[in-house]
Amino acid sequence: MTETEQSDAELLLIVAAPPSAVVLADAAGRIVTVNAPAEDLFGYTRAELEGQPVEILLPLRSRQRPSAFGQDFHRHPVERPLGLGRNQHGLRKDGTEVPLEIGLARFPSATGTHVLASLIDITLRKQAEATLIHERNLLRTLIDNLPDYIFVKDMERRFLIANTATAQLMGRERPDDLIGKRDEDFYPANLGKEYQIDEEKVLGGEPIINKDEPHVDKAGSQREILTTKIPLRDPAGKVAGLVGISRDISLLKQKEMALQSALAEQQRLIADLQAALNQVKTLQGLLPICGFCHKIRNSEGKWERLESYISSRTDVGFTHSFCPECGSKHYGAFLQRGT
Repeated sequence: MTETEQSDAELLLIVAAPPSAVVLADAAGRIVTVNAPAEDLFGYTRAELEGQPVEILLPLRSRQRPSAFGQDFHRHPVERPLGLGRNQHGLRKDGTEVPLEIGLARFPSATGTHVLASLIDITLRKQAEATLIHERNLLRTLIDNLPDYIFVKDMERRFLIANTATAQLMGRERPDDLIGKRDEDFYPANLGKEYQIDEEKVLGGEPIINKDEPHVDKAGSQREILTTKIPLRDPAGKVAGLVGISRDISLLKQKEMALQSALAEQQRLIADLQAALNQVKTLQGLLPICGFCHKIRNSEGKWERLESYISSRTDVGFTHSFCPECGSKHYGAFLQRGT
């Protein structure tokens, strides 16, 4: 076997061995050979591809640009390992496109320098990325439209994620304004220190559930915030940060205080009413009353004026006047002169 034949055999072995698709092109950008996974990927047989320009495997829009491998690669011989190479679409025989990750390497041989392109179908990766982006956008939309304050912090208590409500609570317009910062960058020293003490406990693995926290908003007004903070753990179970969700309960606290005040007033009124009832004196049984002077005999056998008897036993007071009948009977002539 000549040196050229041996070199070509080694090159073909290198192409055939990998489990991923491999395309070997010459300096002119024509396909020398492909392996079986490349046949499966593009739907061509090896015989159909050998001698064809590599552009046959690229969509039309990509053919207008310098080729990823072939002559352009020979002019700019920078190797691109898989994972660090470029991503672009390939074109199958049936006209459908497939997203690819391409790794390039130069292989000198007795017949000249060749370009070895390793190709990986990243369709599933792209689908996973699209799903991840969709879910991330869905989560972002959800948390930014919740009135609750939602945030995630790292082990240094720096914001990694925050929603719009949290940013506005802290006097900022956008959540991005909080990223990488701590509470101390926004709050008075005493509040910042209190938050730090609590969060260090959470980062030590101790959750805080429904704690009533004092808060000062950007206008300097006092507010009441109900906060829950729990450790954020990595797949190994190690604490990697914390997740917090808080709710403004200032209005609820005001209503609670108003209710407590109303209940206290109600209790006071009930007590006053009970005291009044306890002081009420009632008349019971048969009362002897004189048919002429209308005095009443009391429990001691003494006769009292009707007004005196009732006044001493009730809270009733009296004013003296006369009815029309008595007025006419006793003061008739006087009343007639007056009219």
